[in-house]
Amino acid sequence: MPMDLFKKLMDAVAELAKQAVDETVRRAEAEQRDSVAGKLETGKSMRPVTEEKKKEIRQGLQRFKLDMMKFIPFYGDILMKVTVTEDEQIQTAQTDGREIRYNPAFFATLSQGERNYVLMHEVMHILLLHWKRHADRDAGLWNVACDFVVNQILDRMKWDTNRYRIAFSRPKEGCFLDDNNQWQRSAEEHYAELLKKNKGRKRLQGYKGELKGRAPGDLLCTEVLSEGDAQLIEQSIRQLVRETIKRRGTGGSGYFPRELLLMGKSKRLPWNTLLYEFLQQREDEESSYLTPERKYIHMDLIIPGVGRTEDELEDIWAFVDSSGSISDDELGQFLTQLCRIAGEFHCRFNIAYWDTEVTDVYRNVRREKIAECKPNHSGGTDINCVYKYIQANRIKPGVMLILTDGYFGRLEKPAGSLERKTILVISENGMDFDRKNGIGKVARL
Repeated sequence: MPMDLFKKLMDAVAELAKQAVDETVRRAEAEQRDSVAGKLETGKSMRPVTEEKKKEIRQGLQRFKLDMMKFIPFYGDILMKVTVTEDEQIQTAQTDGREIRYNPAFFATLSQGERNYVLMHEVMHILLLHWKRHADRDAGLWNVACDFVVNQILDRMKWDTNRYRIAFSRPKEGCFLDDNNQWQRSAEEHYAELLKKNKGRKRLQGYKGELKGRAPGDLLCTEVLSEGDAQLIEQSIRQLVRETIKRRGTGGSGYFPRELLLMGKSKRLPWNTLLYEFLQQREDEESSYLTPERKYIHMDLIIPGVGRTEDELEDIWAFVDSSGSISDDELGQFLTQLCRIAGEFHCRFNIAYWDTEVTDVYRNVRREKIAECKPNHSGGTDINCVYKYIQANRIKPGVMLILTDGYFGRLEKPAGSLERKTILVISENGMDFDRKNGIGKVARL
């Protein structure tokens, strides 16, 4: 057979194979959309957009990536590595674990903050492996369950984006879960609840009545991919997360999802993540949220109900080892994180330094003064002085942080009820602790 004829034949075979794959993907997308069709209201038809508008959208997304690189580098790094492409054949935006695609006509209907939110929404689906974890579940319900998880994470990410003045806001349509009792549920747990609530129903029911808006359909599951391809993608995502955590840490982000930390094989949760989770849980228990009036919806308002009074504020006590084992850089890093947390929660911050006794004590410190709270004494190391000070002064901390390298001897008696309120923050070169250490939860600085 002539060489040029053979080449033409191979090109024709390759083109047929590509068309077959594209048809498989299109069929899977259609089936997934149909699985919730009729249960959720579909979006309105969208007008085509000009090339100038498409360019504006691309430039806005690029600015968002650069801002995240600067202020929240973990996510910025990930955003720079994920492929994002335009696709006018889809309804909104979606991911299959390999790339993110969006319809420019859909993005043209959103504000810049909403576009950024949707982009991060798809990124979180990729990182949390939602596209692979669905097993044999109903694709539509699984998509809703995963959206609940992702959107709750993104709502907490707004603490950081607001701090750095990065445009970031919820779209008007989506699967949002404002019920604080459902916080930290897994996608699998949400799915089980949704499945139970929706047997035999024609309209999709959420936790608080009927869900309305655009059918999700943004999560393409692994039946589109071969098992081998899915495993390779999962391995590359896990490797990406591990390398990014190693290179960038979780800096800039006050709240960081546990699942990503575990994926990064981090030995200890960062102490600020533990503290954020504890304070968020307490805040959720103490605050109610009223649904805003219709005339305020465009302002994206959530109006807090009655919470704690000034006399009921949570007391946070930070006890810092001043024996010389904590470097100036480590102390500065610790105090900086305290400042950030103080800006997010309504708490009383108290900072005390200790060696063989508690010496320099700063009570009820204002946020702008936290960085000025420095030790003036240094000596040996005896952690028992912390508990003696608490007992002698009848202190009842809501949360207690102990920053140390861990070389402080043994407790003379159990910490008792303080153990469940304590986060033991270990410096970079500090000793390792077991979970059952009698002091509290262990975290790395």
